[in-house]
This record gives sequence, C-alpha cells and structure tokens, in this order.
Amino acid sequence: MLKKSAVAFAVATLALGVQAGELATDKDVKFEVNVDVGTYFVSKKNAAGRQIDEVLGKGLNQVEIKATKNINEDVSIFGEIEVDYDPVVDNSPFTSDDTRVGIASKKFGRFSAGQFDSFIEDNVMETLGVGHGENGFMTEPASANKGRHVQYSHKMGDLSFAVDYTSAIGPAANPENSNGFALAASYKLGNFTLAGGWSELAKYKADSSKTQGELNTDRYATGLAATYQMGNLALKGLVAEVESTAKIKTTFSGVALTYVMGEFDFGLSMQKVKPENTNGRDEWSVGVGYTPFKNMQLYLDYAGLAKVNGEGDVVEMGLKYTF
Repeated sequence: MLKKSAVAFAVATLALGVQAGELATDKDVKFEVNVDVGTYFVSKKNAAGRQIDEVLGKGLNQVEIKATKNINEDVSIFGEIEVDYDPVVDNSPFTSDDTRVGIASKKFGRFSAGQFDSFIEDNVMETLGVGHGENGFMTEPASANKGRHVQYSHKMGDLSFAVDYTSAIGPAANPENSNGFALAASYKLGNFTLAGGWSELAKYKADSSKTQGELNTDRYATGLAATYQMGNLALKGLVAEVESTAKIKTTFSGVALTYVMGEFDFGLSMQKVKPENTNGRDEWSVGVGYTPFKNMQLYLDYAGLAKVNGEGDVVEMGLKYTF
C-alpha cells in the first residue's frame, strides 16, 4: 500500500500525462498500486507430443491500480484496472485483465461490473490449484465467462455468496447476444470452509477481436469444494460436473494439500477427469516455492494430465516478485 499523494503523483505523471495538481487529495479516497514482475522457463508438450521449451513472462507480470471513495460510513464507490504484459517476448502487447467499477455497502452488499473471474471460479473450481506459476496446473472445470460481467455479492458473518451474469456476442454474420449465469456460496466454520455453486455458461466465448463468435463447448457446471486448515497444512477436495453442448457430462473429483515450512511451501494435487462412458484419466500436479525474503519467490512446478501423446504435461521453474 502506497501513500495517496505518492500514488496520485505516479499515476498523474507516468500514466495519464497530466499535472499532479489536477488530482485533488481527499481523506475519503484511497489508492492502491500493486506491481508483479517475474519470468520463468517452461517445457510443455503439444498435441503431437513435441516438447516446446520457452522462456516467458506471461501471467506473472502485471500492474494493478485500485481506488475507493467513501461516500459515508456505509457506502463506498470503487474501481480497479489490471494490465498484463510479457517483458520477455519481443513486442508483447499490453492487455487488460481484471477491471471493474462498482458500489459497495456493508449492509446491503457489493455490486460491480467489468471483466473479472466469477465467484464460483475463484471459490470452487480453482480449489485444487497448487501451482506457483502459470502452467503447472491440472485441468480446471469450466465455470463461467469473464467479460461483460455484472456481479452482486455479499458477506454475512461466515457466509459469502454471489450472483454472476455475463454476456458474449456471436460472430459478425450472426451478432446475437448470449447470456451466462452463476450462483455460488461459501461458508466458513472454524478451520473448515465449504463452497459450492452452479453455472450456465454463455453460448459464445469472450468477444475480443480474436475470439468473437467462438462457441463454448461447455454449457452447464456444478461444483462442491471443501478446505480444512490445520496450522500450516491445508487439505482440500473438489467434486464437479460439467455438461457440454453435446450433452456429454464430465466429472472431476480430486484432493490436494499444501504445506508451509519456514521459507518453503509445498503443494500436491490429484484428480480424476472422467467423461461419461469412458475410463477417464488421472491427473496430478506438484510444486515447491522458496521465499528467501519477503515478496520474492523461486518456484518449481510439475503437472501431468495423462492425455494422448502427453499433451499438456509440463515442468516450469521461475522467479517472481511483488512490489
């Protein structure tokens, strides 16, 4: 967290190109700037079984700016923007990631709109993710679109819940709107957290210039996740089902554990991915991180997806730092 005056000056001079004096200071306004930097080596198999080795920065490098204005003791207005970039790849474009604007009330909840992950994705479907970098993860069950997103969320004691709505547009030849919905909740009882939800995905994927009109192959998703924290050890479980547009159901069931020991943290996860009428496949991932000093981490991740030709099997090692 940086001081407001320092952030205002940085934003004004470096980002907006305006004079610092044009940004008024206000005791009810809070700015926050976070910067993540990093790079990694990744070796990953493609669909043909060929090992592709690369040095990248994608996914680890981002600048996030948040601002909150307190209207009164209960109501506040907020906004945030996250910009991702790859400093390693030549002429890599800057892209927006999480962006949102909204209004929040301690009594009545939080309403936001923009481009961001759904509650069901963050709290249910990503439960078994124990990787430290960008690639060392098992297959995540589909959950919801990210863009053109409106969300209502609220926290009442140990209960949190959200209703998500997303929209995507079809191809230029058929620019129809398609809608997605999600309902999810989590409840914390001591060291135990239970989360579950249901989602109907939009017909089309994100409508950027590259993917506008691309059909989603998944239509409905449900999931139930549990986490039990015992000091530095966390045990996690997930069961989920995703139904495709062809009405084929795929079940996901797995467990994970994470453990922190001094400067080291470890993660191990396993799951069964089983499309109906098949034997399915057994996936796994394992990773270790080392934090020599605050906000800096060295890591090594592995993942095996048991696909044909070893597609998606990966090893990744990298370095990341948060300012």
